[in-house]
Amino acid sequence: MKEPLPHDFRAVLAAPGKALALKKIFASSCYLLLGYLLYLFFTYLALLFDGVGFGYIWQSYGMFPIKIFAFDAWAALVIQLAGVGLALLCVSLSLLAGAVISFEHLRGDFFFSAVDAIRFTIQRTPTLLLGFLSLGVFMGFIYLLGLVAGLVTRLPVIGELLLGVFYIIPIFITLVFTVFIGFVAVVSIILLPVIVAAQKRKEVFDSLLQLFSVMIKEPIRFFWYLAASAVLAKAATFAMAYLFYRTLQASRLILSTSGGRNIEWLFNSAFGMLPMDSPVVKFVTTLFPGVAFGFDFGRWGYGGGRSLGATLLAVSFFLLFIVLLGYMISVISTGLAHGYAVIRRMKDDYLIAEETPLVSREDYANPPLHEDDEAS
Repeated sequence: MKEPLPHDFRAVLAAPGKALALKKIFASSCYLLLGYLLYLFFTYLALLFDGVGFGYIWQSYGMFPIKIFAFDAWAALVIQLAGVGLALLCVSLSLLAGAVISFEHLRGDFFFSAVDAIRFTIQRTPTLLLGFLSLGVFMGFIYLLGLVAGLVTRLPVIGELLLGVFYIIPIFITLVFTVFIGFVAVVSIILLPVIVAAQKRKEVFDSLLQLFSVMIKEPIRFFWYLAASAVLAKAATFAMAYLFYRTLQASRLILSTSGGRNIEWLFNSAFGMLPMDSPVVKFVTTLFPGVAFGFDFGRWGYGGGRSLGATLLAVSFFLLFIVLLGYMISVISTGLAHGYAVIRRMKDDYLIAEETPLVSREDYANPPLHEDDEAS
């Protein structure tokens, strides 16, 4: 039975509870992990291409080379930026995976699984890429026209006159539109995956049309819903992170009761391998940035050695952190999916919740009764 969706701000407020679903968190976490691995691979490749030895990279950065490096070769910078771009794409895909589950719940399909969401996301990845590419190509084309206009000004006397005459129309008007397109392109990293998740067919043009329609007709409502979803995601993730923190403390205490000091050294070594003082970790372990209310793992990262067991334990801790980020993305995608359903209702008088689910699931447990044609 479908739950009624309140077509107002209450739909967004329900995001933390609706996002606390294993399939949403799993689907979002898978794409976040993929994005991290792609970034890691391309960053290592860029450093190796720039002539840095693998041993030095591993000793200095380990599994977390999280920074934009000052490369000597421009090709190395391009390689790393490609990794950053792929990581951002995976963030968009994680939003898409969480959003499609939310839309299917609104349509009444509560059996839409994480595997279904991942399969749907793989199918819609070309649509999302073409949407991003279309925005980029358009901005590149306008930039090319600007370069041509700049070359015209090099003409003696007449060049400067042409710039003065045609600056407002069409140069300034065109560039205002281009700046707006650039702003929409940045927002599309978050909004376009939600729109693509709501589409039942692979249509790039319709997705871009809805993107611009939302930004032109309902920008205040969208950014209000985005801000609310982000705040709710931050608070809910902090609560889950605190639960994980206390669970780690309890597990360390219980295990060390029988395992002795070896467990403490194992935990210390595992935490020592992780960037526990990084801004991302501090962002998760504090309630809000700038507010001195939170917890830290600082005293856990001292002592121990780099054994295989400690390395595997560090990987486990890192996966738990990815799950926390997956829950954060799940809250944001759920809030934006509900918010987009409200916006479509307000903007187009269209009810996404009244659509049929993507997958038809017949009730085989209670098949229809058929009369016997033959006389018994």
